Amino acid sequence: MLNVLIIDDDTDSRFGLNRVLNRCGHAVKEAESGECGLAKLAEMPIDLVFCDLRFPTGLSGEQTLKAITSAHPDVKVVMMSCSMDYTAQQELKVMGASAAMQKPFFKDQCLRTLESLFPPNQQAA
Repeated sequence: MLNVLIIDDDTDSRFGLNRVLNRCGHAVKEAESGECGLAKLAEMPIDLVFCDLRFPTGLSGEQTLKAITSAHPDVKVVMMSCSMDYTAQQELKVMGASAAMQKPFFKDQCLRTLESLFPPNQQAA
């Protein structure tokens, strides 16, 4: 079981991803902004963060990614965006993202990404 944090201002996106991850047996927390997400990271152990790239106010996804990788280098971060292309994916990986996904994505893509970051034997630990 992994401790997962979803940082996204869109309630429907958080709900859908939370549902997929919960059905896989993972403990999921949610935050609606980069600031709230960073506060939750400071409060509890988190293995994986799914973070939106664009927020209407406050920290951007890039700023949130930098803060996470700086303060929590062992936490894997998957960046998500409706405007994710190959160049953006590569730039985010250079900034420290473990993966980057185009939204909306399907359950299978989410599970493949999760498995690539945490092989099944690691997830059970």
